[in-house]
Amino acid sequence: MKLDLSEILTHVGMRFAHDIDEPPIVDEDLECTSPVRGNIVFTNTGSVLLVEGRAMARVALACSRCLVYFEQPAEAPLGEQFTLENRVVGPHGRHANVIVEEDENPDAGKLVDGHMFDLTELLRQSITLSLPLQPLHDEACKGLCPHCGRDRNEISCDCETRELNPAFAGLAALLDAKAGKT
Repeated sequence: MKLDLSEILTHVGMRFAHDIDEPPIVDEDLECTSPVRGNIVFTNTGSVLLVEGRAMARVALACSRCLVYFEQPAEAPLGEQFTLENRVVGPHGRHANVIVEEDENPDAGKLVDGHMFDLTELLRQSITLSLPLQPLHDEACKGLCPHCGRDRNEISCDCETRELNPAFAGLAALLDAKAGKT
């Protein structure tokens, strides 16, 4: 959803509150399984446009140990600051505040285009950043066997579970050889 911020940009000190009720966001990095809800407030301080709020949704994640998909609630704080500059705009040389975006990276999602604010992109970025780096469907998850690939939560396997640091592989071979000789 795009929000028109042209009125707030022309009035210093103005606040604009908006209730968030967006459809689930689904892309290559994020899969929301519920609508995104929350609130957001825009404040024009004269030199900065402040964006503050909170968004909540349920997201689908893959467990970092066993790869099973599960749902988890996500709560993301929304907080951005955009520098405002007074520039000449329009054909009649009228002065107006415009938002200056600092990130010119073409890969980054653009939040502002003129006076239009991309709320969906802000929600996507904020929710993605709020997710755990190593999501677990259960703290006691045993993960996948590194040898046979079985899910250790469902079936135990007879694979060797001793992990060996590759730097000590030569030493382990010597120890095994010595143990076999005696």
